Amino acid sequence: MLTSNETYAAEQLALYWSSRQGPYTITHRSGNTVTFLPLPNITTDYQSIIDLAKSQSLTSIYPSSVEPSILAGYLAQREIILHLYNSTTASVQETGDGGSVLPITLVKPLSRGSVRINSKDVFSPPLVDFGALSDPTDLEILIASLRLNRAFVASPPMQELTPTELVPGADLTSDNQLRVAVRQLAVPTYAHPCCTCAMMNRGFGGVVDENLLVYGVKGLSVVDASMMPLIPATHTSSTVYAVAEKAADMIKARHKLL
Repeated sequence: MLTSNETYAAEQLALYWSSRQGPYTITHRSGNTVTFLPLPNITTDYQSIIDLAKSQSLTSIYPSSVEPSILAGYLAQREIILHLYNSTTASVQETGDGGSVLPITLVKPLSRGSVRINSKDVFSPPLVDFGALSDPTDLEILIASLRLNRAFVASPPMQELTPTELVPGADLTSDNQLRVAVRQLAVPTYAHPCCTCAMMNRGFGGVVDENLLVYGVKGLSVVDASMMPLIPATHTSSTVYAVAEKAADMIKARHKLL
């Protein structure tokens, strides 16, 4: 590894500077090759996953005390997501190139968490509950994705690299074994936070309107990943760049700067 072997790191850095080859051409802790897969491409049993999602009670996702607009917004989002689960052009899962690992990530989860105020002290951390895998549909998609990626790793070209599955472990093969393992091992975020100030109708719990202006606050815009109502099937940086370009034009137009 570049981070643990100084001799190897120096050799590879020299290779990069001389011919632009080697591991330094790969993004640190990530990679330059990823795939985003629709649910029908992940498993032929995708309809049963959709049926499972439709059968879930909302009380398992949100408590009865939740603000009604939040619940209405989630219902609207769920309808869109279930439609995307049937699509062969809308991705629900990303497989990345993590150098020494093969991360599997959900990009259209149905689980939802919460962020709540913990104190009147503004410096006191909030109470954050990711609510990860609160909807079992997400768990089933992860397991189906894991099986697909195992098949990919088992292909002859990949086997030439002698990969070894350490997590969750090749000895875990049944769905029940994988359900237990994934619940214990899954990380609730993959460093692409978004969607906390969603551009949606205020009646759906939205925070900004179609002009990216915060409801009830004059002149305040939100121009970052938090305005996305759903996680995009891409890395969020390029999407933020596009939003920022559009927002700059709208702000300049409002202030007659164009």
